[in-house]
Formats: sequence, C-alpha cells, structure tokens
Amino acid sequence: MLEGRDWNRLVINRKETTGDEAVIGHTQIRKGGIAKVMGTAKFGADVDLPGQLYGAVLHSPHAHACILSIDTEQARALPGVRAVVIGSDFPTLYGSFIADQPVVAQEKVRYQGEPVAAVAADTEEIAHEAVRLIRVEYEPLPVINDLAESMKNEVLIHEDWSRYDCSSACFPIQGTNIGDQYHLKKGDPDIGFAEADEIVESEFTCGMLQHTTIETHTATAEANPITGDIHIWSPSQSPFSIRGLLAKTFHVPLEKVRLTVTEIGGGFGGKYEARCEPLAIALSLKANGRPVKLTYRRDEEFAATVCRSPVHMHIKTGVKKDGTITAQKVNIEWDAGAYVTTNPRVDYNAGFAANGPYKIPHAQVDGYVYMTNKTLGTAYRGFGVTEVATAHERQMDLIAEKLGMDPLELRLKNVLCNGDTGITGEIMHTMAVKECLQAAADNIGWKDLPLHWIDEEGNLCGKGIACFNKLTGTPSTTSVLVKMNENGSLYIMSASTEMGQGVTTTLPQIAAQALGMDLEKISMAPIDTAITPFDKTTTSSRSTFHSGNAVLEACDDIKTQLCRLAALKFKVDETDVKYTSDGYITCRSDESKKIHINDVGKSGILHEQAPVAALGKYGTSDIFDPPPVDGRQSKRPTVMWMHGAQAAIVAVNPKTGRVQVKKVGAAHDVGKAINPTGCLQQIEGSIIMGLGHALMEEMIYENGNLRNGNMVDYKVPTFMDADVEMKITLVEQAHPEGPYGVKGIGEPGLAPTAAAMVNAVCNACEANFTSIPIKPEHVLFRKEKAHAPQI
Repeated sequence: MLEGRDWNRLVINRKETTGDEAVIGHTQIRKGGIAKVMGTAKFGADVDLPGQLYGAVLHSPHAHACILSIDTEQARALPGVRAVVIGSDFPTLYGSFIADQPVVAQEKVRYQGEPVAAVAADTEEIAHEAVRLIRVEYEPLPVINDLAESMKNEVLIHEDWSRYDCSSACFPIQGTNIGDQYHLKKGDPDIGFAEADEIVESEFTCGMLQHTTIETHTATAEANPITGDIHIWSPSQSPFSIRGLLAKTFHVPLEKVRLTVTEIGGGFGGKYEARCEPLAIALSLKANGRPVKLTYRRDEEFAATVCRSPVHMHIKTGVKKDGTITAQKVNIEWDAGAYVTTNPRVDYNAGFAANGPYKIPHAQVDGYVYMTNKTLGTAYRGFGVTEVATAHERQMDLIAEKLGMDPLELRLKNVLCNGDTGITGEIMHTMAVKECLQAAADNIGWKDLPLHWIDEEGNLCGKGIACFNKLTGTPSTTSVLVKMNENGSLYIMSASTEMGQGVTTTLPQIAAQALGMDLEKISMAPIDTAITPFDKTTTSSRSTFHSGNAVLEACDDIKTQLCRLAALKFKVDETDVKYTSDGYITCRSDESKKIHINDVGKSGILHEQAPVAALGKYGTSDIFDPPPVDGRQSKRPTVMWMHGAQAAIVAVNPKTGRVQVKKVGAAHDVGKAINPTGCLQQIEGSIIMGLGHALMEEMIYENGNLRNGNMVDYKVPTFMDADVEMKITLVEQAHPEGPYGVKGIGEPGLAPTAAAMVNAVCNACEANFTSIPIKPEHVLFRKEKAHAPQI
C-alpha cells in the first residue's frame, strides 16, 4: 500500500520479477523531478543564445479572407527590427499528412489567428510594436463555422486537394470540404439489424478543447542562409518527424536540420506537430542567420496553434432482448478546422475504437474529416479515442435503459474476452476488460447504489460506468543507444521525450532490471537529432512499450560485450563466461572469478578498450496492414491494445445546475506496472483532466471568431475542483510482446473519464445529455423533476 493512495493491484498472468533486488514493479523517485522542483530545468522559453533576436507574429483578424495587399514599410523602418517575413518569402507548403499549410499565409487566410506576417527584432517589445505597424488589406470571404455549413460544400476552404502533396494515409475528396475519410466494416450490419429485437440510435457531440499546457508553444532557431544548416531548440514530442518536415519545407538535406529537445512543459498532443518552428526558421534565415526565439502568448496559444477537434457521432445498435449486441454502425464527423494536420490519424484511431471493447458480429465505421474556418484540430491525449468512448458508452447506457438492464450487467455480457474476434477480424488476446469493469464498479460500491437518488442536502445523485479499448501507433519504429561510461555508469540515448509520463524513469528501470544494475547508475541523455537514435514520436502511449523493448535488446548486447571483456581479464575463452540474472559476470569454470555490474568501472575491464555501447531497436511494421479506404483488414492494426474502466458518482445541485464529482473508481490494465506510483499519477491526472472535458472546457466560436480565447473565459479544473475521492486498481495482465509484460497508460486513464461522468450526470438528472461539456445551464434547461429514493 502506498501512503496517501487508495489503490490495489489485480494481477492476472503477470510476468513476475522476484527478490528484493527487483527494480521494476516498485515505486522509484522520478528522475529529473528535483531539477523541476528546484527550477533548474531548462524549458523551451529558457533558451538564450548569443546574438539572439525575438520573434512576433501578425495574426489574421478574419476567419476567411483574401489578402489584397501587405504593407511592411513602417515595420521594417522601426529601429531594432532585423527581419520581416510574409507569405511569398517562403512559398512551400507543409503538413503532417498532406502539405496544405503555408508557413505564412499566401493569397488568403483560412482561420482567425493564421500568421500573415512575422517580425524578428532586438527585443520582444520592438517585435510586437513592429507587428502593429504592418498594414494588411483583406477581402472577407464567406465563413464556414460548423459541420453543417462545411457539408454543403457551397464554399470550399481548399478549392483543389490535388494541388497538395498527399501521403498514402490521407484520403481527401476532391470538390468537397472533406480532408480525409476512414471506413471499416465487419460482417453485414443489415443482417445484424434484422436479427435484433430492438434498435437504439443516438447522437453525441464533443466540444472543441484547448490543450492548455503550462508552457505555450515556443521555438528558437539558428538558420544559416549560406550553408543551409538549421538548428532548432523546442519542446517537441516528435523531434524526428518535425526534422523531416522542416527539411522538406526549407529545401535542405535532412542532415542539415538539427533539433534539440528542451524540457516540455506539457504536451498532450499539442506539441506533436510543428507550429512555432517554421516561423522561427524563416525569421532566422531572413535575419542572416542570427538566432530567433518565438514564444507565443496565451491568447496566441488559443487562436493560432492547435486544439482537439469538435466531433459529432451517430450510433445505431441492434440488440437482442437478453442484451446481446447483433450489429452496430458508427458515423463520425470531425470539425477539423482550416488545415488537415494530423486529423487522418485521429480519424483512423477513433475508427478502430468506435465500437468499444465489445463482441459485435456485424459492425461498420465511417469517419470523415471536414474543414471549417477555425483553429487547427490535431492530436489530443488519446487521438480520438476519448471522444468515441464517450459516445459508445452513452449508447450502452441507453441500450440498458431500453432493455431494463443494469448498465454494468449489459457491458459484462458483451465485452471482448481472450479468443474473441474484434472489429478488424483480429483474434483478441490479453483482454482484461471484464476484470477492469468489475474492479472499477467495486471501487465505488456499485452494487450497493441505485442508478439515481437524492442525498440529505437535496442534491440529485447518480452513478455511471464506462470502458474503452485503445490501440497504439503501429507501424512505428524506435531505436535507442545504451552506452557505458568509463566508470561503469550507463547512458540511455532515446528520443522518447519526457513530458510528465515518466519515461525517463521507466526506461532506466527496465535497463537496471535487465542488467541487475543499481538504478542510480543509469541516466537518460538529452535528446538531439544529431546524436540520438531515431524514434517515430512520443505519442499514442507507445514509449515504454517500444523504447523498453529496444532497451532490452541493447542490454543483451551490453551483456555480451562485457562478457567478452571479462574473458580477457579472466584469461579464458569467451564461452567460459556468463552473465547471471543478478548482475554478475562470472567464469563458468572458476566461479571465484566474477565481477558485479555495479563494480565494472573499478574492475579494469573497461580500461583502454573499445567503448561498450549497443544499439537496440524495435519495430512493428511486419505485423501491420493498414486498411485501405474500403475497409478491408488482413493483419493486426496494432501491436498493443489498451483497456480499462472507470465508474463515477456525481451530485447535481438542482437549484444551480452545478455538478460535483464525488467519487471515481478506476481500473486499468497496465500489463505490468513498471513504476506503480507513476501509473497512479497518470490515472489521477487523467481523472481531473477528464472532469474538465465533461463539465467545463469548450472553445466557443461564432462566425469564425473565437469568443473565449483566454484562461478567464475558458474554464479548466482547478485545485478546488480536484477534491474528488479516487480509488484506483492497477490490473496487470502481461502483454507477451511488452517489456516485462508492459502496456501503455499515458492516454488510457483519460479515455473513459468523461464517459463515466456523463452517464452519472444523466442518471442523476434522469435526462439524456447528448453533448459535452455539460454546463450548469444545460442541467437547468434539461432537468426534469427527479423522483428517486433518498438514501
């Protein structure tokens, strides 16, 4: 039991680590935590270089308009201004899946906040003053403010998709505002619906969210216009992906671009793509190679960066009277903003998860990414899974209500178990959804509570439950370099970036366990694309799984190299030396000759020898076959499925409409808890984050204008809102391909949170809320007089 935590571990088929010396499975102090607490950690905005200039951006006041003229004369004449950039200076377009974005707007703007010009100056104050001196003449165009307008295709935000460089994973539809589509089908839904006793249909909408990271977007660039060398310092989740994108955008060879990752003050998907980096590079090139730092203010963060796309979903389910699901169709429509960005991956991930972790013989998913004149939708913690989970779990409660069943009973009857066939036709393994549901329910005392009641204070109370399934990014490749220093300590070089999820602790734990080495002797090296091995990205809850496997492979090589060096010292053949599980390098024929891994630095075997270093890699392309647009699937879509469940109790004040989350019970299958406290912290943080999604957070647009782009009008949970009783169970059903059985936990904790809370609020109010956030005014408007037993 951990002090200050109410938690337990439900162990199923766990790969055990034995003995007091085991490092994994035991709470460890977070590496790097002291530097953050002491204020010595260097974040993106802390970068300061000799001769550094400061950037500022002129953002469009219009959501959709032609640019008739730009007058920068006064700005260029302002003392201290060193460079001004407009769209024609850097005409190449860029984008993660389709190159549809300009570095600076060209010919027209497509959302309020789009960069129209940028300035580099001696000080931030001068740069912002210069921006105010730039004069732009616009011709306003019709604004596409929502999905309904976008679907009409009367105004096209992108007139010709064919003019863009498009990847094979993006499927725009020419002559429409559809920037991507995704389709998946199993069986024949029409047959399944014909077999059903009841048909239940519902709609659900999730609002637009800002990532609201503590650290806003920032980048410092030093770009030499003569040699083409570009060096960027930024808090990036995807340094290698961004490096490749920048090399293409600025027409330089890949080796000319170097990205150094600073500490990241929160990511949640918001720092997955390039935002400030292209602008900082453009300004540095215009300033004859002087470094330029560009840091967005909070209002710019709202208007000019990225968000979680609003989404509307329609679900139709066929079900027998006994609760057996026979068929389900899900239609997903994303309001993706002005540019496609990474929405194809969001659409794709959500599509695989849209039917939930349920046995459905006939199923279909159709997802569409629509363009509107809003800020850009992108990756957000869960890549669309949290949104579809909220919809399909609300649907499960509606089905239970229709059949007169307990919502937990309905879920337990239909969840996927080992050996069942999933939506892709894949045979599912290491499934613990049922165990997670039961544990989450037990954690709030589900069986002892009615669905709704009135407490002693007159509040309307209710309980709700939800579960989910989530895949991880596949195919994807990760490499790490493990290097032994002269004193026997170890460096791990990995591009899995630390942004609070604890990867700089878990990877050393995995190495320490594999080598039998003291954890204190292992460190993570800073991330720099010039020296760090390739890793696709730090997203999709993939880092501990992928990088951990790579670390294990490298450690096996390290053991072999150390045995070879020990053989020279022992004066025996290499075959006479073995590496034991407790960290000893031992002579088989004379066991008195041995060296412990912690003493290698003092043993002399590293002296005047070739460096002990090993490259480890892990890739998943061989198992993966992405479905074409018609939905056929022949291989596994993911190397790892993640599952879990949460249950919630809420109290709703009938006079004010205010919802208070009283208790949350959570249970997540982590495969193996490498650092248990780290797992708990991820789930606890997700519960509070999800509370904001369910009850508070929403970016509000009217005719393309953002009305609440600040931290006063955009509401996020505070410490006052975090007063929620939590009970968490870590389920450990080991994944056969995960290092020590591990699965992901960074995003899964968020996936069922809003869903459980929505169901609880609906039960408390005896109403069907069809969108989030559920605000007090929504409760007061929709609330019907409750008739519930008082307990």
